[in-house]
Amino acid sequence: MKSYSLVAAIASVLAIAGCNNVGTEGQKGATSTAEAPTAENSVAVVNGRPISRNAVEILSAELAQRRGDSGISDEQIVEELIKRELLRQEAEIQQLTKDPKYAARLENANRMMLSQIAAEHFINTAAISDEDLKKEYDQRVGSLKMTEYKARHILVDSEQAANDVIKKLQKGEKFADLAKKVSKDPGTKESGGDLGWFNPQQMVPPFANAVVSLKNGELTQTPVQTQFGWHVILREDSRDQPPPAFDAVKDQLRSMMQTQRLQQHIGELRNKAKIEQFDKPKPAKSPATDSSKQPGAEPEKPSETPAAEPSGQAPEGGPEDEIPESQEPAQ
Repeated sequence: MKSYSLVAAIASVLAIAGCNNVGTEGQKGATSTAEAPTAENSVAVVNGRPISRNAVEILSAELAQRRGDSGISDEQIVEELIKRELLRQEAEIQQLTKDPKYAARLENANRMMLSQIAAEHFINTAAISDEDLKKEYDQRVGSLKMTEYKARHILVDSEQAANDVIKKLQKGEKFADLAKKVSKDPGTKESGGDLGWFNPQQMVPPFANAVVSLKNGELTQTPVQTQFGWHVILREDSRDQPPPAFDAVKDQLRSMMQTQRLQQHIGELRNKAKIEQFDKPKPAKSPATDSSKQPGAEPEKPSETPAAEPSGQAPEGGPEDEIPESQEPAQ
């Protein structure tokens, strides 16, 4: 089991990192160092092909990033790289890169890796100053007005049950006591349906919209349906939520701006490029299946059934309704 876990861990990273070694026969030696192999620049030489120390360092860093403290030693990574180099050389000897089904996979893997390298290089060289970040913060975050709400809810299985709850509350029964008795939400039942303070974006839209439409101290007069059931909601309080500090979102803003600039760069590249796209060719019709073209075949007779008259109505069916991302009310 331990051995299997090791191989699986390394393989999951090498599935990406190993693409650095992908290419045609004109790219042999992609794992090799540019200079003569020595103990300083290489960890092994396999049939004259060096494996660089950089390859081990890169793979170790990727494992650490993907899995945290991987617990896999450099010796184990080197052994895995040697195995893969042996298999790569065998693929070259057998000329597997000339097999169309393998060549297409190599082409896609090489395209993926080079595109990732190009994107990484662009992001690293697209300098974003603190002044740029502060301007973005002021436009997107600093002037943003947000409100937090404090509410309670009772969750039941049907609209009728929710209406019964509303009637009991209107007669003076306490919300917290009723929530403990009948609510189906295990996260808030024992606290009397208390959801604490929350931002509307934390809730599913029907629930959030109902809370926002209420006044402080007001109860929903009709049940609110979500994918979790039927809710009776009491909005207790609201308050202005200050925007997060610049330093708290600085890194997120930088990542967002890098992504935006990369997408803009790709758009510019596309506009400059000459791109031709082809429709998938239709399969040729086999003469053996076309009876009208076979010798001696009778011409096809017109159908005696008249074509249906247009009904003037749109056909049934259509795109499914979009379902918003669900999130159970926060506790």
